[in-house]
Amino acid sequence: MKITYLGTGAAEGMPATFCACPVCLRSLKEGGKSLRMRSCTLLDDDILIDMGPDIHAQKLRFGLRLDGLRAIVYTHSHEDHQNLYALQNLCTASCSVHPWEQEAPITLYGNPWVHRRVYEALAQGERMLASRIRFQEVGPWQTFPVGKYTFHALRANHRPIAVEDCLISAITDGEKALLYANDTGELSPEVDEYLKKAGLRFDVVSMDCARGLLPGDGHMGWAECLRLRKRLTAIGAVDEHTRFILNHLSHMNDMTHAEWEAFAAPHGFQVAWDGLTVSC
Repeated sequence: MKITYLGTGAAEGMPATFCACPVCLRSLKEGGKSLRMRSCTLLDDDILIDMGPDIHAQKLRFGLRLDGLRAIVYTHSHEDHQNLYALQNLCTASCSVHPWEQEAPITLYGNPWVHRRVYEALAQGERMLASRIRFQEVGPWQTFPVGKYTFHALRANHRPIAVEDCLISAITDGEKALLYANDTGELSPEVDEYLKKAGLRFDVVSMDCARGLLPGDGHMGWAECLRLRKRLTAIGAVDEHTRFILNHLSHMNDMTHAEWEAFAAPHGFQVAWDGLTVSC
C-alpha cells in the first residue's frame, strides 16, 4: 500500500490565500513543507481520496499521470474536497484526449450529497460525456471494493447528519490497513464498535488536526487526536508499530510545519506535508 499526500491543508490552504495572520506569514517565509495545498491523497497510483481545487497544481508539482485513474472516493461534498470543474474537464472530449469509451469509466464513490453535486455539474456543463464516469453511492457502515482494496465507510463527525452524512474510511488489502480520518471531529462510539467487530489493525492512522491546540468541532485538534489514539489502542486496532500522521492542517494550528514537527514528534506523531509518501 502506497499513500501519497498530494495536499495536506484545510479549506483555506496554508498560508491562506488572503490572510496575514502571524502563522500564515511565518509559513510563507519558511516555505517548503509549510506550504499546503487543499486535501487530496493518492492511494497507489490510481485511486484518489477526494479531489480538491488544487488537483491541477498537484498534477504539475508531482508529475502525476491521472489518465490512469481508476476511482475517486469522496469523504463529503465541501468544495475543498470536490472539484466539480475538474470532473467537467474529465467529461469533455476537448479537455481529456483519451480512449475512455474503450475502457472502464472512472468510478466515483460518495454519499448522496456528493452524488447530487456531480449530477448538477454534469447537467450544467456543455457537451458532457457522462459515460466517462459512473457513480456508486455509499453510506456509513458499508463496505465496497475499489481495485484490490476494501473500503469500510465510517460515519464522520463533520456536519450535522441531516445536512450531510460525511464519511471517513478504513482501507485494507487484506494484509495492510489505513485509517483515513478527515474531515471529522471526535468520532462516535459507533466507530469503535465497528472497528472492534471488523478486527482491523491499522499500519497507518491519518488524522484530521485542523483545530491544532484549539478545542475540536467538526474537525479534530491535538486533544482529540490523542484521545483517538488511546481509543484505538484500547480496542486493539493499533500497536507499537502503527504510524500516526497528522493531516488536514490549517492556520488555526498557529504552527508552521517545523514548529508542528518539534511539538508532535516527542509524542509519537508524524506531521504530513504535501508530497509525503508512506509505504506499508
